[in-house]
Amino acid sequence: MKNALEAFRLSYQLLWRDKVSLLLSLIPIGLGVLIMVSVGHIFYGELTQYGQKLVGEYISNDSAGKFFGYFFTLLFSVMMYFIVSWSFVLMVSIIASPFNDLLSQRLEKQLLKQELPSLSESLSSTFPKILATILNEIKKVSFVLGLSALAFFIGLVPLLAPLSLAIGAIVIACEFLDFSWSRHDLALKECRKSLRANFLAYLLGGVFFMIIIAIPFVGIIVPSWGTSFFTVLWVRNNEHRYQITQ
Repeated sequence: MKNALEAFRLSYQLLWRDKVSLLLSLIPIGLGVLIMVSVGHIFYGELTQYGQKLVGEYISNDSAGKFFGYFFTLLFSVMMYFIVSWSFVLMVSIIASPFNDLLSQRLEKQLLKQELPSLSESLSSTFPKILATILNEIKKVSFVLGLSALAFFIGLVPLLAPLSLAIGAIVIACEFLDFSWSRHDLALKECRKSLRANFLAYLLGGVFFMIIIAIPFVGIIVPSWGTSFFTVLWVRNNEHRYQITQ
């Protein structure tokens, strides 16, 4: 847990300490703004209008009917906001995955005080595997969507709401941890072991970024900051692994 609290501060500082890391973190944010402006408002507006029309067809025009109509319209709008925000972050994560992969590698080298490659060297080593990185991210997002749907349905039962929150938080943690897991060729068994050993820290980080996603416009920083946070946390929790390899 101590490592998680330290990682919140350090992960933010690292993004500003190195110009190349800052550039790699700004690219996903720029892509996020572009997608939000060109696509996000269209989907949100059209879906909200459809929901309002649908509610109006089934609600009467008397006072009570209008009250429930406004209530369900508001509820639908809030639900659509969270769905669109979550989908938006996942979409940006797919597009930005090669840059986040590079960012994770670079941050690990910073933490281990290793020599940092130039931006051109980093990009040249990434381009040959860019398709594989994106395909891997699509697989992760598909898995995330499946578990998110499970968490949503579990959350419909009030007593199980904490479990739903925990599942969602761990899913977010795993998505960002996978950059480090993949880089070190961890088998599924080792990934599960790492998750169990640091469950509370990963849960705390996942809950934090779930909250960030829900804040208007702030969610676009999640792919970069989340990558930085969970890379820092991974290195701090696995210092023994680096000592062995060295």
